[in-house]
Amino acid sequence: MVGILRAFGAAGEELTATEISQLAGLPISTCHRILSSLVEEGLLERGADHRYHVGLVLWEVASHAPRSVGVQRIALPYMRDLFDITHYPVHLAIREGLQAVFIERLAPADASSQRPRVGARYPLHVTSVGLMLLAHAPARVQDEFLASPLRAYTPRTVTDPLRLRRTLAEIRTRGFAVSDRQVVMDAISVAAPIRDQDGAVVAAISVNTPLGRLREQSMAHAVQTAALGITRSWRRGPVQSAEAAPTPL
Repeated sequence: MVGILRAFGAAGEELTATEISQLAGLPISTCHRILSSLVEEGLLERGADHRYHVGLVLWEVASHAPRSVGVQRIALPYMRDLFDITHYPVHLAIREGLQAVFIERLAPADASSQRPRVGARYPLHVTSVGLMLLAHAPARVQDEFLASPLRAYTPRTVTDPLRLRRTLAEIRTRGFAVSDRQVVMDAISVAAPIRDQDGAVVAAISVNTPLGRLREQSMAHAVQTAALGITRSWRRGPVQSAEAAPTPL
């Protein structure tokens, strides 16, 4: 069942039974049986085109996850300010295991790409938010990640563990991360960290720009300012901050 639900996070918002079966690694007959049960419980819904998508019950359950929803509610006002100033897509992500999970996104309606969508997962070494989260992850997490095969999305993706370690050290020193055409060849992103009351990095916020449009220092300053505002609101407490978050930009 978990494999079927995870298929939606890995592949798309709507999937056929065959696609789900392949992604979950289950026989099609077993998949159909579990899908019927999930639809009956409201965790998934089936459209007239026989494609499945996440149901309202699953969204309701997910809305109570404090690690993602708490920071998302606090971050939204700051993300809107950052989006209004830059006019470029703004993303919010947290780390789960060895992946960066995107939990919020603001983008122009006519954006050329609608990815990464909310719920998408990427390995930590390719996106700017992932690099930021990896740079501040515990040493054991970094060691485990760097010991695993590193997928190359583009010719510019850094897959050498020693080079990546140097990059992570630079990120910790300068306070922001840059992903320069590491996911796609026509976009660059800049990310900054969001910290909790103890100073631990709990999330990261980024701005994605088309190739040739990035002014690194000014964009980094804008993203860091937004991240600092979210951090300060988070430290005041999730409930209070979500109700009245000041605009930092």
